[in-house]
Parts: sequence; C-alpha cells; structure tokens
Amino acid sequence: MKKKYTLEAVEDVDFSVYAINSHAKAYRFCWSINKSLFLDFEKTQDQKTDKEMLFSRYFCEAEEGLEYNIITNRSSKGYFMPEQKSVNYFLIVNKKQNKKEKEKIINQLKNNKEVLFVFELDVTKSKYLERFIINDKKN
Repeated sequence: MKKKYTLEAVEDVDFSVYAINSHAKAYRFCWSINKSLFLDFEKTQDQKTDKEMLFSRYFCEAEEGLEYNIITNRSSKGYFMPEQKSVNYFLIVNKKQNKKEKEKIINQLKNNKEVLFVFELDVTKSKYLERFIINDKKN
C-alpha cells in the first residue's frame, strides 16, 4: 500500500488586501481615494499575471516606506481574482496592520462616495496569493 503525503505550506503574509467595489473608472477612483486617504496614487506599470494578462495598477509610497497599490480586477482577457468577480479594485498595503489600522482604512473607504462596498480579503485562503506579491525593485 502506497502512502501519500501532502505538503501544506503556510504563507506568512506581511501585507493587507482590501477588496473594493466601485462604478467609477480607475483614474476617477484613484483620485477619490487620494482625497479620502490623503495619499498620492499615480499610474504605474501594469501588473502582469502568469497567464500574460495585464491589469491596471496605481502606486503610492507614503511615510517610512509604506507602499500602497491599487490593482483593477478586470482586464480584456479575464479577472485578476476569478473567485472575486464582484470586486472592481484591490487596495494592497505592504505591511501588517493591527485591527485598529484596518478598521480605520475600511471606515475611510466606506465614507468615500465612489466606494459601494469594501472588505478585507483573506488572501491566505486564495489560490492566487502570489498575484498580490508585487516586486518592482530594480537591483
């Protein structure tokens, strides 16, 4: 009788992802987020997935190296996160946040008139976790 072993890798995620639904176009949405979160998002290089799909991406670097990215969920060829088809944008914050920080961002986003709904996405349960890991650093 053959034994079958399964390796379970537990990813330690050091970033937060917020799923956002909005009817606004990406540029208008980012402008609105800039005002409500006091950030300065700018269009940057599109995010490319392993299946050669491109998704619009906006980037902002805030105090002490804190980075924010907004990625659209839809492209002409498919979804960034196929299991989240009702989501239009993902806001990625590149550091672990405590509960109070997360609640503050969610409340600020909920008060934005361009945001229909927002929730924190548990990416550890997604098979697309690697898509949220953004590494633009040039050596």
